[in-house]
Amino acid sequence: MIIHMNNISSTAVGTRMEELRDTVGSVALGRVLTLVIIAQDETGVRDGMQAAAGASRAHPCRIITLLPIESEESRLDAEIRVGAEAGLSEIAILRCYGGAASDLETVLSPLILPDTPIVAWWVQEVPANTSQTSVGSLAQRRITTSRFLGDPLEHLCTMRDTYTAGDTDLAWAGMTLWRNHLAAMLDEPPEEPVTGVTVYGAEGHPSTYLLAGWLALRLQVPVRTEPNEATVLTEVCLHRESGDLRLVRPIGSEIADMERPGRQTQRVNLPVRTLETMLIEELRSMTADTAYGEVLEKGLELLDVPEFRR
Repeated sequence: MIIHMNNISSTAVGTRMEELRDTVGSVALGRVLTLVIIAQDETGVRDGMQAAAGASRAHPCRIITLLPIESEESRLDAEIRVGAEAGLSEIAILRCYGGAASDLETVLSPLILPDTPIVAWWVQEVPANTSQTSVGSLAQRRITTSRFLGDPLEHLCTMRDTYTAGDTDLAWAGMTLWRNHLAAMLDEPPEEPVTGVTVYGAEGHPSTYLLAGWLALRLQVPVRTEPNEATVLTEVCLHRESGDLRLVRPIGSEIADMERPGRQTQRVNLPVRTLETMLIEELRSMTADTAYGEVLEKGLELLDVPEFRR
């Protein structure tokens, strides 16, 4: 069921959602969090809702999407989705015009589920300081999306310089499978130290630098990044005296090759992760991701990238 309510207050929207629970069988029992999506345009609304609806199958939640719209008129239009249209979630899309867009905290407050954590997700941007925004100040977790913004160095520096426990970026979840496979390769004999690392990938993708920073921090060896024509990560080479360990994913493939001296090449699944799968991972825990914070604050400056040097 989809219900449109124009020129309405958020309190009235919340009341209507409560009423709909009885009529269509949508209940808040079992909802584990309130997910707030902040979009910049209708494309962001669409992409954010699609990913969040899928993630709600793993993490039942109330989804509130906020779309600020510049306008001389101040009003709030709402779209409510419950039942089959919402899956395992309750959805409210709020289009905030004019003055309504300048006070998102007031718009949001009546719709937050009581006694549940709040997660804020900026689906199309990286604010200058997420924890200081009106929505971010209410949230236990704050998720940004820097992967589509074109200048990873600028945005990574912004995220580092304003980092607060609870912050994360989907580019970090995007490289989880890489970290898992690389750790598995290093756990195998012979236990020989790594002397250096080369990370190959898109110059415009933040995961390239986050993975390099993680390796530099954990291995305490020189790590360099080599840009190529890909749009994502393509290869990591761990240099050792007895021979290199290489994890290679050809451009356009979801399968990677593990190459180790003296052994047959092993093929492993390494797909490019979707917004949905990355969001599912980030919603698994409401505690601060300390590993991400350490990479931002300590790992990036170990790279031979002038922009990251403090």
